[in-house]
Amino acid sequence: MTSKKWSRLLCLVLCLAVMLSCVSVAAAEEKTKITAQLLRLRATASVKGRVIDAFPKGTEVTILKKGSEWTKVRVRNKTGYMQTRFLAYSRGSSSSGSGRSGSTMYVAKGVWLYLRSAPDSSSDILGTFRGGTAVTVLSRGKYWYRVSVKGLEGYMGKEYLTSVKGQ
Repeated sequence: MTSKKWSRLLCLVLCLAVMLSCVSVAAAEEKTKITAQLLRLRATASVKGRVIDAFPKGTEVTILKKGSEWTKVRVRNKTGYMQTRFLAYSRGSSSSGSGRSGSTMYVAKGVWLYLRSAPDSSSDILGTFRGGTAVTVLSRGKYWYRVSVKGLEGYMGKEYLTSVKGQ
């Protein structure tokens, strides 16, 4: 192979590598929604941080860096921090177990959990179930499980389900 062909091949491989990295970065962007009625986007991760803007419930945000109390997000081309507890994504796993499809799980102890029509905290409530209620996992998502419970099908937040009854 001539050096010109090698150069072209190398150029093609580098171009493909750059394109694939762009695709994987775009695919890796995680989005969630605001669950509070109005949530402030702040310049720093503090309630004393300068307010950049405020957004209503249901606004979609892109998660840049998760935190237990504050999450770095991008909203409509503005970047800052929002309180994690007011975002729909999971704030850490309080559940245990595999959550495999077809498996039985339970609503966590001390919780009244909504069965929702869609994997979104602002979707319609189909029912409310107390801790210890058995549910059948139909499919798994990153933060929501599609479940069947007492003849109803819908979605429950994964962090509120456990594989051990009474936990």
